[in-house]
Amino acid sequence: MSKSIVAAVVVAAALIGGVVLVAGNRRPALNPGVDEGRLVAEEFLSLLRQDAPAAVWDATTPEFKSAEGKSKFVTRVKRSPWVREPMAFSSAQPVAVNQSERLEFVFTSGKTDKPVRLLLAKDRGQWRVDRLSF
Repeated sequence: MSKSIVAAVVVAAALIGGVVLVAGNRRPALNPGVDEGRLVAEEFLSLLRQDAPAAVWDATTPEFKSAEGKSKFVTRVKRSPWVREPMAFSSAQPVAVNQSERLEFVFTSGKTDKPVRLLLAKDRGQWRVDRLSF
């Protein structure tokens, strides 16, 4: 083989390797930063307090909507009025979800000391509530 063919093969391999490396690192982030996630979660809880069901529903992911269902979600919130009380941020802690580490944002009601836990996911370029437990 001539040196030019060997050089061309080496350059092609390097380019392919670079493309594979860059493509592999472009996966969407599983978690927002703590500050960004806290703001998204606080906004969601604020919408709950404002009793804005359409805006609350829009702030959730398709997976949340599929798993929860709108009427079930509305009923669950109505049965737990303390969820609409002002909440204080408690923590952002890692939890395992489907063998991936996710950040769970925990807020606590000042009156009842009960926790509300939120997981966020990227949907259409924005962080939205993917799971809500209380």
